[in-house]
Amino acid sequence: MSRNDMDTKTALLEAAVKVFAAKGFASATVREICQLANANVAAVNYHFGGKNTLYTAVLEHVIGRRTELFRQREYNGDASPEQRLEAYIRRKLHDIYVLDGTTGLASDHWSIFLMEVANPSENLNLLVEQYVQAAVEELRGIVAEMLEVAPVEQVVQDCALSIWGQLLDPLVMTPLTDRLSPPRARVQEDLERFADHMVKFTIGGLKAIRDS
Repeated sequence: MSRNDMDTKTALLEAAVKVFAAKGFASATVREICQLANANVAAVNYHFGGKNTLYTAVLEHVIGRRTELFRQREYNGDASPEQRLEAYIRRKLHDIYVLDGTTGLASDHWSIFLMEVANPSENLNLLVEQYVQAAVEELRGIVAEMLEVAPVEQVVQDCALSIWGQLLDPLVMTPLTDRLSPPRARVQEDLERFADHMVKFTIGGLKAIRDS
């Protein structure tokens, strides 16, 4: 493949991220993507084989980048469950709100993720298998250790759900909470403060559940 072909393929992939993030898979068109990439309308078929396979390539690009950067901040293997949970929460908050250099609303990558959850395509299995499953299992393992129960216990799943709710609520609900009177302060604008609160709130809640 020539340098020009590589440049065109990269431009198409980057344009596709933007268009799929804004419109979702169903509403996005090949023509829009090619116009944004300054490429011939036949370029998607030439480089990717069509819209479906381009979308799969976008998801793999998103998953691969996030997984690679996320793993760069692994915690010490000798850490306590509380320390591992704190590291998990801080890593996830950074992943969601900072990793792409954005501190406002959802980045393009997370917009694609939310679009896929709201209107699943056949590629949702790819997201679950390569990105979500491992993150969920890691969290459940930490929670189970803190609660001193097996990871399959319902209380573990309920607690993990509560943690994920705290992580994702600002991402999903910001357009709504901006319109409250008074508006809720965006956690993205003081992420360290929110991280400190979430860690303290979550560890305290888990200890209370364990002791009860």
